[in-house]
Amino acid sequence: MDKHPDKIDEAFYADLREHFSTEEIVELGAYIAFNIGYHTFFGTLGFYPMFSPDGRLVSQEESREIYGDTPMSHTKGAMQRAKDLAPGEAAE
Repeated sequence: MDKHPDKIDEAFYADLREHFSTEEIVELGAYIAFNIGYHTFFGTLGFYPMFSPDGRLVSQEESREIYGDTPMSHTKGAMQRAKDLAPGEAAE
């Protein structure tokens, strides 16, 4: 949504309308936009996510160990680091 807005076209919305009402699509879009902004803002402050990729509440120090020197999406390596740190606890 923030990286390739040109890919969100009428066909995209037609697919969404198969499952959601217009009101739900607007709510979903607002939620996504808020979270993109939220994570962008907190990234500028050097905050790390409060939760590990497997959902545990973690300290800033443990979060730094999981997410590395620069916070990133769980889809770009943090999940594997979480599994390596706590193999019995990390979610699949």
